[in-house]
Amino acid sequence: MDWQLAAPTLLELILCVVVVLLTVAVGVLHSHINQLRKALSESENSHAEAIARAEAIAKNANNQQSEAQARSLVITRHLQELDEKQTEIENQLRELKLQDPSLRLYQRAADLVKQGASIDEIIEACDIPRAEAEMLVMVHKQNT
Repeated sequence: MDWQLAAPTLLELILCVVVVLLTVAVGVLHSHINQLRKALSESENSHAEAIARAEAIAKNANNQQSEAQARSLVITRHLQELDEKQTEIENQLRELKLQDPSLRLYQRAADLVKQGASIDEIIEACDIPRAEAEMLVMVHKQNT
């Protein structure tokens, strides 16, 4: 056998050109795929950070809401206690007014003064001295 270099045929040249073109195309595609992978990785990292921030904000908001609810419960309990104390004090005041007859007479006299009763009417209805009835009328006139 004689090993002689034969001139390449047109078909062989075309095949070589096609192989070179395919090699270049594979290189370009490989480079493009690497760029896309890098962009995808950056995008995933960015989205993961955004999700972490959103979760932190949601957790903070949830904590704030829980604290607000706890404060509302405490305030509600305090208001109920204050309401109970006020009712108790009002009941005690009523009892005190009923226990002291002189307070009832003076309260009745003050009510009569506010209604415009005369000094004689106040003395007769409440059985208090004239000087005290006059003093109640004078105090009422100064306050109005």
